[in-house]
Amino acid sequence: MHLRHSARGLVVDDQSRLLLYRFIAPGGGLTVWCPPGGGLEGDEIPSEALARELDEEIGLRDYGAATHVWHEEIRDPTVLPGWDGAINDYFLVPVEAAFEPCGSLGREALASEFVEHFEWWSVDRLLSHEGREVFGPRDLPDRFACLVKNGPPSSPERFVRSL
Repeated sequence: MHLRHSARGLVVDDQSRLLLYRFIAPGGGLTVWCPPGGGLEGDEIPSEALARELDEEIGLRDYGAATHVWHEEIRDPTVLPGWDGAINDYFLVPVEAAFEPCGSLGREALASEFVEHFEWWSVDRLLSHEGREVFGPRDLPDRFACLVKNGPPSSPERFVRSL
């Protein structure tokens, strides 16, 4: 299978709020709220891609140790054009306080990648969200609530989603 490998940061502030960006699929399709991050480039390992992506997308550079908490595999060729699916590695990245994201790529470059804007989400807001917009991963509200309640797992939780 030809899977796109990405690293994503679960950036969490001192009030246990999660930073997500709003991605609008080209052509006015699906709208997804996702943690910052993106595809591995060249010989990067996930932690290196995470550092690069957090700098590019939100301007976060000095965040200490990130804990690998989830490993998601999506086997569905309809998710990403040109790919059979995706692998997403999620890392917990605690920060002292919420901040206004301002990445090195700049807003115009992010907009060209269909990233509309960023917001901080509380557990309650995630769990009570209704509407057409979805989360990446789809069960993010429940997974994040468990992470906040129980802390990070001793090894990354693995989950697979198929067509």
